[in-house]
Amino acid sequence: MHVDDFDRTSIDHVLTTTRAVRRRLDLDRPVPLDVVRECLEIALQAPNGFNFQRWRWLVITDPSIRAAIAEIYRRVELPAVEALASQVPADDFDTQKVAASSRYLGDHLERVPVHVIPCHAGGLQQDRELFTHLGYDTDLDNMVAASTYAEIWPAAWSFMLALRSRGLGSSLTMIHLGAEPEVARLLDIPDEISQAGLIPVAYFRGEDFRPAPRRPLDEVAFHDRWGQPLTRPATSTSVGPL
Repeated sequence: MHVDDFDRTSIDHVLTTTRAVRRRLDLDRPVPLDVVRECLEIALQAPNGFNFQRWRWLVITDPSIRAAIAEIYRRVELPAVEALASQVPADDFDTQKVAASSRYLGDHLERVPVHVIPCHAGGLQQDRELFTHLGYDTDLDNMVAASTYAEIWPAAWSFMLALRSRGLGSSLTMIHLGAEPEVARLLDIPDEISQAGLIPVAYFRGEDFRPAPRRPLDEVAFHDRWGQPLTRPATSTSVGPL
């Protein structure tokens, strides 16, 4: 397919309206496992370092296991969300709304029909040992985290976009990682596998989503040097090698 054949309107719509869905998840409508498989097949096309494909995916539909995960999740989530919410001004309604939405998800997590846990084979320690051996003169915490999760986040986002295009909602949460060893024991996850988050999956209720309020591009994007504005060109020009 040639690039001119792409339906950019539909593509841009999915990219700009894929939200973290919590309150609007349809907790009563079953999700066919074939649809989840379809979306994961798409996720496997995501870029990853050296094509190692170190992602792993754990798809959970068993109600008793979902209930056990939800119990652990709530135990870790409650103090964290309360602490964060207490730091948000009462008149910051958008952030307070997110906190309330997060609490709602925790309260109903066991009813979300599918839980997907993206994982990383090898994990942080393996990458740390490699970079230490190479003797890089940098903050290894940042380099290790960036290197490790760069192999899973693009695939996780592709998975969520594929879900969105099929009428399913999702959100990416990491709060259960506060009890990662306990969840690993529950799910028989080997020691060499690191969990990267939890993606609750369900069809969503209501109408379509809209783009969210965001800071203006000129506040967050710079040109050539930090703080130098990325100005809008007077005429459209291509950027490339001279």
